[in-house]
Amino acid sequence: MNRIKTLISILILTIAFSSCGNKKSEKKTNSKTELETVELPEKVFTESEIAKYTISAIMNQPPEIISVKDNGGIYNVSYTRKDDGKKFDYKIKISGNKVTWGNSDGRWRDTKFDEKIKYSEKDNELKIIQTFEDGSEIVKEFKKAE
Repeated sequence: MNRIKTLISILILTIAFSSCGNKKSEKKTNSKTELETVELPEKVFTESEIAKYTISAIMNQPPEIISVKDNGGIYNVSYTRKDDGKKFDYKIKISGNKVTWGNSDGRWRDTKFDEKIKYSEKDNELKIIQTFEDGSEIVKEFKKAE
């Protein structure tokens, strides 16, 4: 009986010591890591302006006639066509550098059959890129007035 108690004690001690040994391989340090500073490009265009220029590009209308209202991250974009006085209303949402649009009372143009719209900014220039299902693209560029 004593022998079994001794074996059990040895077994328990062996397990305890072996698990302690595993913890010794963990390295803990209190040193502070120096963080690398990464400069992000400064945004020149607001999301409202991106919404305006997107509709300008898609509908081939001058941006000066387009108005935008921010409705909690969904941008209501409208214009009245000069030649016939007809009013058009659209909705825009922006996620990262992707833009999704639709008629204000219609569906979002986000199916695989709809064109994909992205934008990019560099200095004072905004590019709106429409990519169609066949891989063709239309790129329109807008400059911010300085």
